[in-house]
Amino acid sequence: MVPVSVPSDAPPDAPLDAPSGARSEASTPERTRARPLSREERRDAIAAATIPLLVQHGAAVTTRQIADAAGVAEGTLFRAFADKDEILHAAVVRSLDPAPAVAAIGTLPDDDGLRPLVVSIVEFLLEAQRVGMRIFAAAHQVLDPHRATADRAEAVRRMRAGDGRGARRAGFDARERSAREIVAAIESKLAAHRAQLRVDPALAARALFSLVFGNALPHLSGGDRLDAVQLADLILGGIGADVTTDPSP
Repeated sequence: MVPVSVPSDAPPDAPLDAPSGARSEASTPERTRARPLSREERRDAIAAATIPLLVQHGAAVTTRQIADAAGVAEGTLFRAFADKDEILHAAVVRSLDPAPAVAAIGTLPDDDGLRPLVVSIVEFLLEAQRVGMRIFAAAHQVLDPHRATADRAEAVRRMRAGDGRGARRAGFDARERSAREIVAAIESKLAAHRAQLRVDPALAARALFSLVFGNALPHLSGGDRLDAVQLADLILGGIGADVTTDPSP
C-alpha cells in the first residue's frame, strides 16, 4: 500500500547482545548505549531502510546498499535474514503497513479551506501510488520467470508468505484493512470542513480514495491519467454543470 518508512530511534548497528555502556572517566558524564535491538526489531529496521532503495533501484538493489542504508555491517543482514530475497519480501510487507500513511495524512495542513486540503490529500495519494508501483514492480522482478526453477519456486513461496488460498486471503485482507485505515484518516481530515461538503465526510473520503486509485489503473484511465488538481476539481465539483439543481423532469 502506502510505503512510507519511519527511521528507528535506536542506532541501526547496535548488536543484538550489546552490553550496556559504562562510565569512561570520573571527569566525564556517564554515557549509556542504546538498548540492543531484538532480532525482530532488527529485521523491521532493515526492511524499513530497504523500502526507498526498492523505489530507486528495484530488485537490482545490492545487499551492500541495504547495509549502508540500514547503518549495519553486511554480515548483520544475514544474521537477521536468510538471503536477499527474504529482505525484499520483508520490505514489501513492511510497505503495506498503513500507519505511516495515516500519520502523514493527519499532518497535512488544513487551515486554508477544503479545496487546498483535497489537493494535498490527492497529491499524497498519487505519490503513494508511484512509490507502491515501484515496490511491487521490484517484487515481480524477484519472481522473474527466467530465474532458475528452484530459485523462483522458493522466491514465489516467500513473496506470497505461504501457499494456497489462505495466504491469498491473508494478503487480500491486509490490503483491505490498509485501505480502510487510510480512508478513515481522510475522513477525519474532511470532517473539519463538513459545512463545505454536500455529502457525509465518510462518503466523501471513500469517493476520493476510489477515484484517485482508479485513476492509476491503465484499463480504467486509458493511459491518460488526471493530475492532482484535475482530480481535486472533479471530486469537489462532480461532473454536472450545476450540482445544486436537477433539470430532469
